[in-house]
Amino acid sequence: MNARGASRGLRLLLLCGAVLAWSSPGSGRQTPGADDWKYDVIHQRKGEPLRGLIVEETADFVRMKLIVRKPNRATLFFNEVVPRRDIARIDPLDPAEREVLRKRLETLAHEQELLDAQLRRHEWWRRGDAIPLEEVPWPPAPQRTALAYNKAEYFRLVSTASPEVTRLAVIRLEQVYAAYARLLPPRVASAKPTLILLAGSLDDYAMLLRGDNHNFFNPAFYDVKNNHIVCGSGALEWLAREREQVGRKHALARADLRQREADLVRAYKGRVPPEFLLDITNARKAIDDAEAANNRAFDTARRRLFQRLYHEAFHAYLATWVYPDEKVPVWLNEGLAQIFESAVVEVGEFRVGRPDGERVRQVRMAIKDDKLPSLKELLTSDSAQFLVNHARQQQVSDRYYLASWGLAFYLTFERRLLGTKAMDDYVKALQHGADPLDAFQALVGVPLPQFEKDYLQYLQALPTTEGAGP
Repeated sequence: MNARGASRGLRLLLLCGAVLAWSSPGSGRQTPGADDWKYDVIHQRKGEPLRGLIVEETADFVRMKLIVRKPNRATLFFNEVVPRRDIARIDPLDPAEREVLRKRLETLAHEQELLDAQLRRHEWWRRGDAIPLEEVPWPPAPQRTALAYNKAEYFRLVSTASPEVTRLAVIRLEQVYAAYARLLPPRVASAKPTLILLAGSLDDYAMLLRGDNHNFFNPAFYDVKNNHIVCGSGALEWLAREREQVGRKHALARADLRQREADLVRAYKGRVPPEFLLDITNARKAIDDAEAANNRAFDTARRRLFQRLYHEAFHAYLATWVYPDEKVPVWLNEGLAQIFESAVVEVGEFRVGRPDGERVRQVRMAIKDDKLPSLKELLTSDSAQFLVNHARQQQVSDRYYLASWGLAFYLTFERRLLGTKAMDDYVKALQHGADPLDAFQALVGVPLPQFEKDYLQYLQALPTTEGAGP
């Protein structure tokens, strides 16, 4: 497959969403077409109709921003390209109605862009009325108070992190769960939401691990038996406090530099010798460089926190809402979790589907050096290949994680098999003892040697463009 083919595959299911504005209270389950908004509708030959705003039409495809609105929940939109061959008919809005919808989406996107900008400028979003949190006991220490968010459909968040970090976690979790449901719709009508425990300090995290035989050095994990996720946010909290304190010091230093510069301008009547301003210029540059370094450290900590949450939340979603009675093969479970872990936020939009640049580079290197596990090795692997108990196993584990990401990415964004009956049949066949290779060949519909050739060519053609972090 060439680069054009790979790019086409990404466009087909590039998923974008943004938490933009919080819907007003209402009764019942609110979905597109069931509220006062009007939408373009694409009727697919297979699957549910798609409702949203059509933004581009060609002879080969139609591109639409799909819209999801529910009471007391975020308004989300998703960018999807639908091939003409998959479309039965289109029911378009009239021009005036489409303009109303377009302006609504522009307003929502602008609000999310401002929110992200505030977060990056130390100005934590403090609109507590927009993301309602309530005080509850902290589970391992009921005498302590925690913050809880109970409005989500798929999860419940209890946190000892700051209100700002907690609200940011709510936003990102609402986004990523919407992405899960979009690409892999729930297979059960209802299930118990996953409890997510977000620890704001190392002490709080240690409390959650007592008596459970969990590794303290694992920053997040999903407890299948109890359907809860434990995640630590201590590094982000510490960096946020440090950054705010340093920011206040820098503000005072900048004010002092402005005063010194103004004194020189008055003393020299506007003609200050350049060498006299050099110390001031260097001091300002030092402040700018320090703030840039602090921002990079903060962004890295934030990205790592949400990568962990996205990864473990996907395991929870798959086990609770999609395949609660089947044991999903480890390679597929871990591969899909890595896809969602790599979600990025750019210009107010939440994106799943852009290949992680570092993983692409590592895949290419592994293929070149003949170190990527073969398709047969991956399909017949079990948890042993994905567990890291000591240092010498790290390389093997990394290779299998890399291969599982690549295969899951190909099946999701090129072959479009995620969420299909064929994928359900594959998982059920394995549950009933089918041969892993035979079951997979039935899933993909082509001989495995040909499939492996196509899939490796696809991985080698993926772009390595980097995106912003969560």
